[in-house]
Amino acid sequence: MIQNILEKKYPFRKEYSVVQTLFENDKEKSKLTFITEIERLEPFEYSIRRKNILINDKVPDLVIEQLSEKIGNVFFPLEVETLENGNLKHISNLDEIRKRWKSLKPKLEEYYKGKLTQELIKNVEDELESKNIIQNRILNSLFYRLYFLPFRDYIKEENDDFDLYLPVFPFKNKVKYNIKIIDSKLSEEGKGVMRISGKCIDPRSCEQIINNRKIAESDEEENNCVGKVDLTYQFNKEDGSVFSIQAEISLQSRDEKNVRLINFELYQL
Repeated sequence: MIQNILEKKYPFRKEYSVVQTLFENDKEKSKLTFITEIERLEPFEYSIRRKNILINDKVPDLVIEQLSEKIGNVFFPLEVETLENGNLKHISNLDEIRKRWKSLKPKLEEYYKGKLTQELIKNVEDELESKNIIQNRILNSLFYRLYFLPFRDYIKEENDDFDLYLPVFPFKNKVKYNIKIIDSKLSEEGKGVMRISGKCIDPRSCEQIINNRKIAESDEEENNCVGKVDLTYQFNKEDGSVFSIQAEISLQSRDEKNVRLINFELYQL
């Protein structure tokens, strides 16, 4: 039944509320909320919009927050084409994104001064020169990664496990988890429900992950991180679109001195 729902390729337009909360050592570190609209134009073509961004329940007010928001908005609307399983194939409106940046850049340089502004502008310039770097930027969004999971692959091989790389730390190499579907059914409300669970199998130590370093041959296994991922999805029966996502992703050192927990919630409005 769930497979039949996921195979549907009807056009849709959905608006979602997204809340992403980060905890470090049991203390809330940051909270990001926004509204996103996702429209499926063709079976594997999507348009994504974003608005009403709040950081820690407030409109971005720090200079770095304002800069980051303005730069981030250059990438929206974002139009993407996916493979049949949901994985990103390419960004369809890359030229349009570059034109938006060309228009925004002089305004940023006029209004915001200082070394930080110049560094951010240079980073965006470098990103926009490379299609691969921009696509990696998109894939480093936890929202994008969770919304476009390759569900069709998972459900076709429901008894198998899969490797899933998640952006636990922004702008750093993703962390490797091994996941498996533990339940899939049709709810009493007529939603397709899928529960996925797994654990961290990344060979790096927490220090290497935090500092974005590769594993060294001399590292011992006991230095590795431990972590879990629990995902619950609901899908709309009519068109196969996502109705809600509840995710909890954890990562901690074996001595429990470094504990990172991300709660992610997405609900259709």
